[in-house]
Amino acid sequence: MAEVSLLRCGGYAPGELKERIIEGFEGCRFPLKSFHGTRVVLKPNLLSAAGPESGIVTHPGFFRAAAEIVIDHGGRPVLAESPAVASLHHALRTTGYDEILKHLGIPVADLSRVARISYPEAKRFKTFEIAHAFFDAEVIVNLPKFKTHGLTYVTASVKNLFGAVPGMRKSQLHMKLPKREEFCEAILDLYGAFLKGFHPGKPLVHLMDAVVALEGNGPGTGGRPRKMGAVITGTDGLAVDWVATCVSGLNPRLSPILVLGFLRGLGVSSEQEIEVVGRQIEDMRIEGFVPASGPGMTGIIGVPLIKTLLNKLFVGKPVAKEDRCSLCYQCMKICPVQAIEKAPAGVNMPQFDYDACIRCFCCLEVCPQDALSIRRGMLQRFLR
Repeated sequence: MAEVSLLRCGGYAPGELKERIIEGFEGCRFPLKSFHGTRVVLKPNLLSAAGPESGIVTHPGFFRAAAEIVIDHGGRPVLAESPAVASLHHALRTTGYDEILKHLGIPVADLSRVARISYPEAKRFKTFEIAHAFFDAEVIVNLPKFKTHGLTYVTASVKNLFGAVPGMRKSQLHMKLPKREEFCEAILDLYGAFLKGFHPGKPLVHLMDAVVALEGNGPGTGGRPRKMGAVITGTDGLAVDWVATCVSGLNPRLSPILVLGFLRGLGVSSEQEIEVVGRQIEDMRIEGFVPASGPGMTGIIGVPLIKTLLNKLFVGKPVAKEDRCSLCYQCMKICPVQAIEKAPAGVNMPQFDYDACIRCFCCLEVCPQDALSIRRGMLQRFLR
């Protein structure tokens, strides 16, 4: 049985946040004394250089409250994160993290130092290269932001650990595993490695910023911030993500990470094994939370993605909005299959090679101008 603390939090006021976070740790039975005398990695979601009000990143106030609690209980926090394209320095400055780090004296991990972590029971990848900072730490505090996601339905605790893979290595994984279920299996392999790949094992706790979430075409600028008013805490990532998805009003059975994670037994194997403490889901659930528009549940409902023709015709594809595009080419930099080229003369948007595109939608994640959207495939429009 996994205990998940679900608490109401009205905003990012420091006093209320710290009270809720401490209450959350106590509710899921994570002992605060675990921080004493230890090096603690704090892993927020800093997908891109986005402002705190965007709903794209773990709010800097949320990070600060968690860091102060670690310090108050004798821990030595270090920040470890790798944005998709933007430099970490730029992301820290834009989000306001840099001032917090300076004020609290928190170092930033060198993400260029990597080490291999193994998980022999993996389905897709038995070994990953992750930042060495996670090996150096004695405790890992995962600080995800609850957001919708065009490929994985939602991104939360389990998916947030993907940021431990430095830089463009993330795009390489997308290229190797273009299909949704394959990619989600790899994310679960990485989660399994965090659970079983350290020797000795490390305490791992998930502290989710769901005070303001992101709905619509997340996880980047295509989404919209939406108040959810929750702090969700637990030591089982799947259980925390299930609770968060239910509170949002989305259907957890449409999340391939949850469905496949339950089947693999990486913690709880069903919702019946989750005990919610604090508030109840029914009291916290919000209405009308908007999911991402694509690519849809193509693999899970049985559309044969192995057929290339169907993949081209019936799966949503990224398209550019000429009136928004600034030609920064962040999309081109992150594309794992080099399916995006610079704009020709007289055109104010990059050119997409849809024959090469694997529909990973990394380009949508990193676009700073919300200049990309997903055009649904014919079959998706018909089914709707």
